[in-house]
Amino acid sequence: MASLDELSTRRAEFVYEAARLEAIASRRPIVPETWTNRDDAFREQFVPVIGRLCADDAPPTTPEAEHDSWWEAYIVMGWHYGPVRDVVAKTHPDMVPYAELPTSEREKDGVFLALCGLARQWIRE
Repeated sequence: MASLDELSTRRAEFVYEAARLEAIASRRPIVPETWTNRDDAFREQFVPVIGRLCADDAPPTTPEAEHDSWWEAYIVMGWHYGPVRDVVAKTHPDMVPYAELPTSEREKDGVFLALCGLARQWIRE
């Protein structure tokens, strides 16, 4: 049987890579690098988020709440608002209140939660 950390890691990689593919297919303005090319700080904070969202007893959440959680995590990692995503300067244009995001970025947050639901349902032990 897989440990909770192993399961959360597999789910996290699935959600992340599936979200990347959705961004490519939808021609979103930001397509982040692959999971294996993300920095350790990102992966270390992302796995517990996916663990929380994929838990069998996970309380309902919203795209807005998860955007706020993402924004707070990025601040902790040293990121700040900037007009373009730049991994060296640690700037990201989505570091704004949810209501100020373009529609396509709000939709992306909904896709993210749907992917978490798929991971919870289909990626087990």
